[in-house]
Amino acid sequence: MPKYQLLIDGRGRWKAQSDDEVRTWLAEYCEEHAEDDPAAAHVQIRRLSVWSWLTGGTLVDRERFDRP
Repeated sequence: MPKYQLLIDGRGRWKAQSDDEVRTWLAEYCEEHAEDDPAAAHVQIRRLSVWSWLTGGTLVDRERFDRP
């Protein structure tokens, strides 16, 4: 089961198994969208659990995944 779901403007776009996968995806997204969304403001990260089908998961602060 994926650990995170990444959403852009509220729509599910990708699922990640680990924090590192999220960091990699965010870095690539920021690079691809350097002109229109460099800070990934349109991206939301939802932490999934076995109850996510019922609860919808929990939104996680994107800054948690910023590279040092």
